[in-house]
Amino acid sequence: MISAVENQPVHLAALTRYCFGPFTKGELAGYREIVEIALYQQMIHEGVKLPGQDKGKPTVQQLEALRYLCMAALYHHSEVTWPYSRPGLHSPNAVRKWFNEYLGAEIDVRFWTRKGRTTWGCLWGQALLIIDRWEQRVLQRVAVLIRMAA
Repeated sequence: MISAVENQPVHLAALTRYCFGPFTKGELAGYREIVEIALYQQMIHEGVKLPGQDKGKPTVQQLEALRYLCMAALYHHSEVTWPYSRPGLHSPNAVRKWFNEYLGAEIDVRFWTRKGRTTWGCLWGQALLIIDRWEQRVLQRVAVLIRMAA
């Protein structure tokens, strides 16, 4: 099992350790940061358009908010994932509260969803889908090992 995790790309191994590893919060900090940065880079690579970003490049504040949103998405995923099944950040207001309490930052969730506009809610969904795809890739390799051992 250990080699199945270690032979993954760095961000996938870090995600596995962060979500499923028997580590303390202090030990997990480095893994968490690797996944947060990878998620941020993936979203940028996919060409996300940020709320309020007209036709030009995003502002530093918008990019910082995206980075924070990636942090919140990973936190949420790790909370709702088995074996924990905790509520996580189950609503836009929970995300806003997490931003404020843990990051000392603000995010405007008044328009979490709006037809025809880019919203933080759309980006939240996209971030969660990316994390789900990554987790699926890792767990597929582990599942093969379990079948082989059975």
